[in-house]
Amino acid sequence: MPPRVRTVEGSCWSCKERRVICDLTLPTCLKCTKTGRQCDYGAVRLKWTDCVASRGRFAGKKIPLYHPPTLQKNTDHHLMYFENELLPRFNLTNTVPTIDLKILEKDPVLLQSVVAVAYAHAAYRSDDAKALSLQKIQTRNRALKAFREQLMGVQSDQLSGSLFIANVLLCILDGIIEPITESSATHHHLVGGKAILKQWAGVRGVFKMKYELPVLMLSIFTTMDLTHSLLIGDKPYFEASAWAEFGECEPWWGNVKSDDDFLETMAILSQLSTLGAGVRHDNTMVDIGTLLSIQMALEQQANRQQETIKNSTTAAWTAFCSVYRHSASVYLYRALSGLEVDHPLVQQVVASCIEVIGGTELTDKLHHCILFPLLVVASHCVVKAQRSAIRKSLETSSVYLSFESLRSLERFLEQRWLKLDNSPATTQMSWWEYFDEIANVSCLF
Repeated sequence: MPPRVRTVEGSCWSCKERRVICDLTLPTCLKCTKTGRQCDYGAVRLKWTDCVASRGRFAGKKIPLYHPPTLQKNTDHHLMYFENELLPRFNLTNTVPTIDLKILEKDPVLLQSVVAVAYAHAAYRSDDAKALSLQKIQTRNRALKAFREQLMGVQSDQLSGSLFIANVLLCILDGIIEPITESSATHHHLVGGKAILKQWAGVRGVFKMKYELPVLMLSIFTTMDLTHSLLIGDKPYFEASAWAEFGECEPWWGNVKSDDDFLETMAILSQLSTLGAGVRHDNTMVDIGTLLSIQMALEQQANRQQETIKNSTTAAWTAFCSVYRHSASVYLYRALSGLEVDHPLVQQVVASCIEVIGGTELTDKLHHCILFPLLVVASHCVVKAQRSAIRKSLETSSVYLSFESLRSLERFLEQRWLKLDNSPATTQMSWWEYFDEIANVSCLF
């Protein structure tokens, strides 16, 4: 007697489970229709409990069966991002150096550094930053490896120039885009940059290039080195007189004449930093004559700016220069003269600078490039209304720049204000104690 057939090949899953003959009607068989059951003819049936597969090769594993495809971006994409998205954030003008792809193809050190910086910034801005973190770390490690291998190899003047630019990019990566708080990577990059400059015989020729990438990178490094030196009590690499050489070039602040107020202020800041290094490390006292001469130079510039700020075409630039000038005055009073945070002279400068920052003269783009003066002045704010103006300025810059260093700056300021409000001893801290927590972590300008 032949065996009784209870199922039909191709039956729906419901009929198979009940061991009844399915009529194979599509899309729903008649038996399932009559009994109100779900009819499913799928070739493979998976049963999920709390997102865990109960059969098949994924049985017992709580993992998704579908992974959304990851968009793989090639090197050209990162170079375009670097040129069109990142460089404009380090440049006040509309003139951005073009990237020669053919040259970069022959320069793996510079290429890897550009890719690492571009990828890190793009990942930081991405909604899926965590998913991109591993690739970001890998691109940074590749850039560091290529840089160190080249550094240990045979050097030439051309390679020194390439290494210097790569070093500046790594400093931007670790000091601005995503500061590494658990180490002093920023400080080491700056020290390394100085060492490369000493070996680079052709560095003075950079000023003759006018519009090339090396000019932009040299101006960024010179500024980062100066602001870092001011905060830690070190001597900057370039002397004060070197700032005039950036006249009629295309550095990050744009093409200005060699006697422009901004270059004069940066030269004064360089002079102040050199004097501060002696005070910090050698316990020397700056003579009153030197202090008065610097103060007079700053006051003369302020008087000139009072006249030019009335001109609508130059008001924005005048306001920008005045913010840096105010930071020089605060340094003069605090670091070299030893005045306390709440001293009337210090607070007078702070109030004047906050008035400019909260005013209407500064354009948005100029706001994005006053981070160092903002750090200096904002950290000495004792009035809550002044702090509100600072928060507003930082909020505007944070949206555009998308740098982690701004978050570090915000955290530092909030903690400093809290201590100023609750600990009177904070006002008596020396300049270098005051900025110790942020000095070796971030590069700001």
